Parts: sequence; C-alpha cells; structure tokens
Amino acid sequence: MKGSSVALLLSLLGFAGCAGHAELFFNNAIVVDHLEGNYQRLARCTYEHLARQPAQLSMSDLRGRETVKIAFTKAPQTYWELSFVNEDGGRQTRLELTSGSFPSEHTLALARACAA
Repeated sequence: MKGSSVALLLSLLGFAGCAGHAELFFNNAIVVDHLEGNYQRLARCTYEHLARQPAQLSMSDLRGRETVKIAFTKAPQTYWELSFVNEDGGRQTRLELTSGSFPSEHTLALARACAA
C-alpha cells in the first residue's frame, strides 16, 4: 500500500510539472512565418477566408501593439490563436502562434495566399 501511494504521488507531481510546461508553451509566441504585406490587410484577408468555413472565429485588432489576432475557439478552450505582427514599417508581417494547438496547414496556406 505504501509503495502504491508513493507511485501515485510521483505520478501526480509529474503530471503537475507537465501542466506547468504546457502553460509556458501557450503563453509564449512561436514564429510560424514571415509574410510580405501589411499585417492588418493580411489578417483581414485570412479572417475572411476562414470565416467561409463553419468555425468559431474571433479577430482582435491590438493597434497599440501593431498586432491583429485571429482565434479559433471551441468552448471552453482556444484551439489556436494566430498573431499578425507589424514588421518593417508595414511592409512585412510576422505570423506567430501564441496559444493553443497548431493550426492546420490549410489555415497557414490561406494566410500565405493573402500575401501572394
């Protein structure tokens, strides 16, 4: 009995450690791509293409940070959030994944098509 209690305790501690690392991943931005063009125009174009599909999308324009975020949510959690960040005086956009799971390649292809 004592051995199984120790194993359970170690398992719970290990799980808590993994959950802490997952939270770190979701709070840090991961650069996915660099695209040619204005961040607001690219975000708007991507959102319009994604909105044609049945999905729960939201778009937030954070002008003070020169960033537009598109989030795909399915209650109660966010599956992914893409950030379109202004770079090079509006001539280039940094595309970042800032939370949730990785979006589909189709989603990233739509953003890239908007830059073409």
